[in-house]
Amino acid sequence: MLSVPSADAIRAMFFKLNPNKAPGPDGLTSGSIHNYWTTKPKASFSWLANKLLKLKDVVFPLIKLRLENGMSARFWFDNWSPFGSIATYLNLTGSRLGIPLSATVASLYRNGNWRLPPARSEQQTQLQIHLTTVNLTSDKDYFEWEIDSRVTTTFSTGDVYTYLRGTVNEVDWATVVWNSYGISRHNFHTWLMILDRCPTRDRLLRWGISVSHLYLLCNNASESRDHIYFDCNFSFDLWAISARRCGLTPNRSWSDTITQLKSLPMDRSSRPHRLLVLLAWQSTIYWVWNERNARLHSNTYRSIDSLFKTIDLQIRNRTQSFRVTNPRLSSQLLQSWIRLA
Repeated sequence: MLSVPSADAIRAMFFKLNPNKAPGPDGLTSGSIHNYWTTKPKASFSWLANKLLKLKDVVFPLIKLRLENGMSARFWFDNWSPFGSIATYLNLTGSRLGIPLSATVASLYRNGNWRLPPARSEQQTQLQIHLTTVNLTSDKDYFEWEIDSRVTTTFSTGDVYTYLRGTVNEVDWATVVWNSYGISRHNFHTWLMILDRCPTRDRLLRWGISVSHLYLLCNNASESRDHIYFDCNFSFDLWAISARRCGLTPNRSWSDTITQLKSLPMDRSSRPHRLLVLLAWQSTIYWVWNERNARLHSNTYRSIDSLFKTIDLQIRNRTQSFRVTNPRLSSQLLQSWIRLA
């Protein structure tokens, strides 16, 4: 199933890496990560800085410091080695091997030799073996993002979100809900309806809330998602107008409608028709729910014709909104929509 990113995931998405900026008052919010790994949250820091500090364990594996001259790489705390944090790898709670906490990688390298004490553990041995493969240069160290073995110097919200979310199976209705030419709030509302997460009265009653079970647009049956879309005559009549403008035969059943939409051809020649149908369907279910809420909360009523005028105008505006970026598709959608008017 699709999932909403957690608060931590959202905050991590905004952690943009730019080590060349000077640190702000808290050393973080300007974009710099100097001292990030060693700084602890404080009441005097901003809310954002403290949230970022709490995400250190999440973002540490993603931010790699690539060694060149080693002068900016903090030996104990930066992610410059395949072992991650050396402080964690060598258990810094014990001996520091005579190496200061502020030591850089470059400070431990002199005349082609590493100034480290003899290894006294397997971890120390592995670290020293790795250091024999490291050759410092005169260039500056630099940072990279490394997400699922993909390396980049630029930040990608999508890549970070996918990494934090983990692997999920794509649902078969995803293309019915999400498309780049849809209307964002309609996409989101459709997603909620697909999951049956809107507060319909049948759900409110199951939660123990005392409300009438009747659907406000017809007062003939219990309000549920499947009744709203489109067992109810009011809702179905509105959908029928929208569907026929797209050359589609409407279904009353919610499940049959979803099956019908999923089966729409996805080849290049059929793409305009598919997009138009999805625009009309999502707009219809959005404005049906909007009318339901208006009657419930504002005691205002609109007719089917009035609602369709809103849908008609919205689809015209949406199809023309990408006239500059995709004039051919815009023209095809608009012509198809007005042809059966």
